[in-house]
Amino acid sequence: MTITCALLCALMIARPVAAQSPTSVLSSDLVTLLREIKAADTDQLAVSEADGRFLRVMTASSGAKQALEIGTAFGYSAIWIGLGLRQTGGHLTTIEYDAARARKAADNIRRAGLSDVVTVVAGDGFVEVPKLTGTFDFVFLDAWKRDYKRFFDLVFPRLTPRGLFLAHNVVNKQTEMRDFLGTIQNNPALFTAIVTPSGEGMSVSYKLR
Repeated sequence: MTITCALLCALMIARPVAAQSPTSVLSSDLVTLLREIKAADTDQLAVSEADGRFLRVMTASSGAKQALEIGTAFGYSAIWIGLGLRQTGGHLTTIEYDAARARKAADNIRRAGLSDVVTVVAGDGFVEVPKLTGTFDFVFLDAWKRDYKRFFDLVFPRLTPRGLFLAHNVVNKQTEMRDFLGTIQNNPALFTAIVTPSGEGMSVSYKLR
């Protein structure tokens, strides 16, 4: 079995290129909101803009319908994923451990006009994920790095065949998740690539069966 054309095309654009002007494809209000979120993110919890754009392309090109994000922070990546899901008619459930951040993320998503596409759940991912029904065809993990393998083990059985599992910070924080990286790179049921839209790195795993 070969990896899908859509996935290959999306991976090709992950190579560093000259920065895009965000106003070329987003409304001025959304550009302003995204900049506000980044400016207020003093703990640097959000992904980079390059990573956000990559998430949007991956979500839209894969045709994702049921997406899950673990680690919402203030909703920056959820907005990018939601923009991709707007194209596919899909829905994102995003989970944030900190209640105050979850409330702010929900407000940011409302301001982005994506409340019908993205649902924010406040709580511990290990508690909240089992409460969700159904399967997922797109998962983005950006939580506590040492928990990555535990989250993968929890979610992988519910990832559909040909579904995508993405994880953030796999380059700049790889020492904190070696068990997770070993799992996704050696699992015979996965194709995995490590890409660097920004220097932080993102793993993209495609489930074969």
